[in-house]
Amino acid sequence: MDTEGRAALRRRLHARREAIAGEWRRALARTAFSPADSAAVAGELARLADEAGELLVAEALIPERAQDLGAAVVALGYAAPEALRGTLQTLGRELIADLPADQLAALHPRLTALLREVAVGFCATQRDTILADQEAERRGQLTERRRVEAALRASEAQLRAVVGGLPIALLALDCQGVVTLADGTGLAALGLTREEAVGRSAFELFATVPILVQNLRHALAGEERTVVVTLGALVIEVRHTPLHGEGGAIVGALGVALDITAHQRAEERLRAILRHAPIVLFALDRHGTVTLSAGRGLAALHRRPGDAPVGRSIFEVYRDAPTVLDHARRALGGEAFTARAVVGDATYETYYLPLRAANGTPTGVLGVGTDISARARAERALRRREARLSATEEALLPLLARADLMTYRQVGAPLGLDPERVRDLVKSLAAKLGVESARAAVVAALRQRDLL
Repeated sequence: MDTEGRAALRRRLHARREAIAGEWRRALARTAFSPADSAAVAGELARLADEAGELLVAEALIPERAQDLGAAVVALGYAAPEALRGTLQTLGRELIADLPADQLAALHPRLTALLREVAVGFCATQRDTILADQEAERRGQLTERRRVEAALRASEAQLRAVVGGLPIALLALDCQGVVTLADGTGLAALGLTREEAVGRSAFELFATVPILVQNLRHALAGEERTVVVTLGALVIEVRHTPLHGEGGAIVGALGVALDITAHQRAEERLRAILRHAPIVLFALDRHGTVTLSAGRGLAALHRRPGDAPVGRSIFEVYRDAPTVLDHARRALGGEAFTARAVVGDATYETYYLPLRAANGTPTGVLGVGTDISARARAERALRRREARLSATEEALLPLLARADLMTYRQVGAPLGLDPERVRDLVKSLAAKLGVESARAAVVAALRQRDLL
């Protein structure tokens, strides 16, 4: 989705935040009674709806902010699994309501990732809340503690019913790494079923995937880790998050796995296109430093390894191409446009797209350049024929363009023409182009008509 599409969707979601909050509140009201003031709950849900919209259209999803959404629902007093179900269903429906099919397809991976992180934040906060309640009840009556434990078991059963319909795999582990909860349609991607996983050690289940075992150990030591692994024909992104009990002690870990095979294949197709198509894909940060430069078209621009532009300023790399620098300044200033530029012997047609932060501030530029040298040469040849230039005038054009040839004698020497003959030819060109006979004016007119 381009910048304008993101901005339009952001405005649309911001305008609908009250309506989304109303649907969300009705879904939550059926799950529990909240002691918070009704107006305060409505205001907080409107804020959370606005935040969810911002995260959906942001250039990169920030997992911690998405997890905070799930935690905030629990903080409002809606900690039952039905509250998570209502939250995921409402956001999954309302954030993309009435969008066209192409936007739905573009937003689906981001929406799935957003809901996944909301579930992570909800589950982690819910578990912390439940564990805190358990500890409080342990200090009280044993009967009450048993009641809470029974409620926890029922809650986990309901949570499995919710997560079982999501396209993720959710694994909850105790502090020894034993699986206490396994659910989600994504379990199949891991080659597991709920029955095979619960009660067994995750270190045993994933013994053949050392990186998962390593990340799990980090999570049980208090460090969150994310890794992408290949399992057969599938590419899976797995996040391990430590779970903390009272006093900050590690009481287990939460693992969430997402099948990103389709996304990975799309990236591979893009890389294949860049390898074979005569294009250049590049990105600049807000200072003009090149952060990305890829595509077969680079071969014509940077023939030596030392010419690779990544990490260097575009104003340094193309200091001898003032047209490119002018285009870069326009794009860094926030203008989206398509323009041509000649670099060396090649002509490129480039689309410049400014990148912006959530507040609209330019943060960089994304560009796609296509090598149109053959087309440009053909267009120039056609224009020359249309201008009915003589053969001698045709031969004179490239010499006129050379800035280091300052006199008619120097211009005519390579063609064996005396200065008077060169002056006559320049006058002829001037008459055809409708400009003064001075050499500089003729050259400027030729360039304006793309004849040079």
